[in-house]
Amino acid sequence: MNEQATSEPIDEGAVWSEFCDRLKAAGEKVLAASPDDPFDRAEGLRYLSRLTHHFLRTSIDEADPASATVSSGGVKIGLDNPDYVYTGARLSSQYEYVLSGQMGDAAMLGIGLYSGALGTPKGLVCDAYRTSDEIERNQDGSFEIILAAEERPGNWIQMGEETNSLNIRQTLLRRSEQTPASFTLARRDAGGAPAPLEPEQFLQTLDRVGAMVGGIVGQFLGWTASFQAHQHEVRGLSPELLAVAQGDPNTSYNYSYWEIAEDEAFVLDLIPPPCDYWNLQIGNHWLESLDYMNRTTHVNHETAVAEPDGSVRIVIAARDPGCANWLDTAGHRRGALALRFVGAQGEPTLPTSRVVSLAELA
Repeated sequence: MNEQATSEPIDEGAVWSEFCDRLKAAGEKVLAASPDDPFDRAEGLRYLSRLTHHFLRTSIDEADPASATVSSGGVKIGLDNPDYVYTGARLSSQYEYVLSGQMGDAAMLGIGLYSGALGTPKGLVCDAYRTSDEIERNQDGSFEIILAAEERPGNWIQMGEETNSLNIRQTLLRRSEQTPASFTLARRDAGGAPAPLEPEQFLQTLDRVGAMVGGIVGQFLGWTASFQAHQHEVRGLSPELLAVAQGDPNTSYNYSYWEIAEDEAFVLDLIPPPCDYWNLQIGNHWLESLDYMNRTTHVNHETAVAEPDGSVRIVIAARDPGCANWLDTAGHRRGALALRFVGAQGEPTLPTSRVVSLAELA
């Protein structure tokens, strides 16, 4: 939507049509990049639907930084981590906030303040980041953190001039069995209620969401193509890709792409380095995590079964080959893989990998 003079009325119909056209173009981009498989194509359109739903909700209903609304409804994007529960909120550096929380069963928290956004020329930029080890907590695991531009006593995370969002990663090592951390966010400064809907601002938001969804689709299709270029080989995420999707600065991100037949397995041999946490997961072609609540699609440093020498062999296959650390492809013939190390000293040694027949594996 082009900026117009305030005296010129806005053509709401044109804005809506452009939004729909952008979604249509994003769908065409997804279909063009899909493997020739109806399952992958359907997942691609579901992926686009999920992105659209998420960014409409967070950009419209949860977008006013004056309301201090915490959202725990994450989105499957960029190989979202099955061990992480994602929580977020929109912020503005003109306000001060207090983030209150209770650890629950979370092994670790990563609390980040960000500017920019995914799918934009600037990308998502990390302005400040703290872990739960850097935060003073009460004996019951509760805590309070001040989010403000100016220094405050106690737990404080500094907001930058362009800080616009709060993103929290909480680590649950056995997610289906554990209670997540809980959070509330409130403004510390005096202020009135959020303003009613402002028509021009809403239409600008709609325009921005349409551009963002299309930008994100294009950005992560680029990731998939990069991973496919070294299929069945794990490599570190390139600095160019990382620069526009900054996450946890303490994490080493490594990726690959796999494609196997029903009677094959993708085998990785890993020697985990000393670190606070590691995990390996598989996802689909669109870089979405799989159904990790009902299937074993990842392992971490607590759930993996290690050999006596500390090494870990991970087997990715469509059916259980009867060995430890089997990851279920959940009906997928192909997809991506992510390997993360948090708090590792130095450059971790990446796993060796190979594709073998299930008969050979047995």
